[in-house]
Amino acid sequence: MKPLKKIERYIAALFKLGRTEWMAKQSQRKLPEIENQVADIRKITSDHAHDLDKTWSSIDALENAHDALVDRQDVRFDRQMEQYKAGISVMSRSISDLTQRLDRLMMREAGPTATTQPAQDSPVLPSSEGFTAFKDQFYNRLENRYRGSRSEIARRLRIYLPDVEAAVMRTDKKPVMDLGCGRGEWLELLSEMNIEAFGVDTNPVQIAEGQELGLDLRLGDALKMLAEAETGSLSVISAHHLIEHLPFDMVAWITREAIRVLAPGGILLFETPDTRNVLVGATTFHTDPTHLKPMPEQVMGVLFETAGFHPVDIRHLNAHERFEEFMAKPGLDDEIAFLMFGPQDLCVLGTKPLTES
Repeated sequence: MKPLKKIERYIAALFKLGRTEWMAKQSQRKLPEIENQVADIRKITSDHAHDLDKTWSSIDALENAHDALVDRQDVRFDRQMEQYKAGISVMSRSISDLTQRLDRLMMREAGPTATTQPAQDSPVLPSSEGFTAFKDQFYNRLENRYRGSRSEIARRLRIYLPDVEAAVMRTDKKPVMDLGCGRGEWLELLSEMNIEAFGVDTNPVQIAEGQELGLDLRLGDALKMLAEAETGSLSVISAHHLIEHLPFDMVAWITREAIRVLAPGGILLFETPDTRNVLVGATTFHTDPTHLKPMPEQVMGVLFETAGFHPVDIRHLNAHERFEEFMAKPGLDDEIAFLMFGPQDLCVLGTKPLTES
């Protein structure tokens, strides 16, 4: 959907909010602050609609020109494209903020039982503490057997340390939050680097394993903890092999909320199986029964841009241990070798810009 169509929908929502505002005033006048908030939202919509139209038209024109000039590798043109993309990221953050304000207004009008979390389908099975404990034990055993040892996982994760250290310094050493922290290998690595960090997970077995090492692991719902975090309070939000376990609406909600919670210069880091690798997509992705569906780079890249992250860095990591051997094998096409034995993990890393311009 084009951004202007989204703006039109937001404006329609604002008119509905105006009627809700009138009804609330006439009934019990419970929400006197809504009037100011609605005015702020209307101003944001009015201020940005025209600029967004112009900017988006410019981007369309530049992207068409880019297709024609790609072989010329025009450095000045690429620089201009980068400037326009930065401008689009500003507009995207404004729209993201607008949708959050609408959420909060709707939630307040709905009453105290409303929640900022995305709605979830009701479970088919009845709630059972015993069965939940059984599944927690199962998942912990599955990870211990197939994901790799703590030292192996830490070795793979070290590649992100330069990005995290830079983000921590840019944000005046604000803490790191790890969603779906599991056994805490990432937090242990950060602790060794004297970086303040905490993690949250719903699996008490894995939480206990990390806590025994003195790590700040917290049992709870990652979405709830993210919703309760203060604006601009974190340097890094990371999630290693979490998003493939979640419905897309939740992944999109986390991405949008992260742009609020991160301090300027902070980063959002998602790592997920790289199903461009044929063996990953056909076999290892399905080893974990809690995986819902792949989150490919095309989807995640656009999602990060829509939330207002800039730049957005896509990385393909952790090739098969025999990758070089297969690439050098006579008679085996390099492209086939890459698709079969190339990178097994996909990283999407977005930075919240330091300034709004």
